[in-house]
Amino acid sequence: MRQERGLLLIAMGFLLVMVSILQDSRQGNSGYGGVILIGPIPIVFGSTPEMAITSMFVATGLMVLAFLLFRRR
Repeated sequence: MRQERGLLLIAMGFLLVMVSILQDSRQGNSGYGGVILIGPIPIVFGSTPEMAITSMFVATGLMVLAFLLFRRR
């Protein structure tokens, strides 16, 4: 049951990303940003400084969420 739910969430995430990319590319104002974690060292990139900062905040939020969801009891 948990595997099916996980696969469904992953598929929905990919679908949302694809729809978002298609909408932004039509408007011509698309940007990108991301964070790569290699051990404790983050590598941040983005098309603009604002996108890089937004990527850092999103990555931090996702890390906190992962720590909360996957902590051992």
